[in-house]
Amino acid sequence: MNRSPVRTTIQAESGIPFRLVYADTKSPQNELPDHLHDWHELIYVYRGQGTIFIDMGLEDMTEGDLFIIPGNTVHRALPDEKNPVTSSALFFSPVLLASAAGVSSSALLTLFERCRKRRVYKRQLSSAERSTVAALIEDIQHEFELNNHLSAHAALLRLQLLLITLERLDATDPENPPRPVPGPSWLSATLSSIDDKLRNGLSLPELAQQAAVSPAHFSRAFKRYTGMTLTDYALARRVIMAKEHLLKSDATMASIADACGFESLPHFYRQFKKLTGTTPAAYRRTMSS
Repeated sequence: MNRSPVRTTIQAESGIPFRLVYADTKSPQNELPDHLHDWHELIYVYRGQGTIFIDMGLEDMTEGDLFIIPGNTVHRALPDEKNPVTSSALFFSPVLLASAAGVSSSALLTLFERCRKRRVYKRQLSSAERSTVAALIEDIQHEFELNNHLSAHAALLRLQLLLITLERLDATDPENPPRPVPGPSWLSATLSSIDDKLRNGLSLPELAQQAAVSPAHFSRAFKRYTGMTLTDYALARRVIMAKEHLLKSDATMASIADACGFESLPHFYRQFKKLTGTTPAAYRRTMSS
């Protein structure tokens, strides 16, 4: 049975589009399946072990790891059953920073765009960096617990400081190369080239032939390492590409549907709403307002 990525809606705290799930110990039984949401996400790992699937493949999760997940990126955590990960996850809408005082919101979000372009979502922090990041997250949790009339503003200021800190850390290692995708080398090549093939349609036999494996082996390995079938992964990528077109261009719906490889305009509308819960036109209006 195919399992498409799940669209999730993050519940805001303190009346602002910002949420912190603090020092939560993960359970494999309670983790979400492959999912995506419009908000950006930061995950800091305190202890434990596990893996996480983000867009291009699997990454190990260990103490001191930081994951930077841009909005509209398919991901899923896979905690170890015997030694599960304990982590904090911060979720926030990009529009939260639109009125940030004293600094450009685009500057605060550059880190997420770099991660998206590089497809490198993990940073292993040094001991000093861990202390700084953990302290800022703890401060945000403290403000939410206070829950007074200035708590939301104070939490937002600390989020801005955390993003500035991470931007500076990333700038010290600008040439951080993409990590190889776990699994066979052909899987990495396939994932890297899928976006270019979406418009003309994906053919399992052709992809398997290029990988020099049988279609059955290709399907099994793809599902094992990504958690999704090729069909579900391609749909997620098409919807993500469509969202980018909707926000960054004035192209017609028909043009966007064609550019992203949907079979027809009705197919585009149907699949977009299935995965996002809204129509393409409504998404463009909401996110552009």
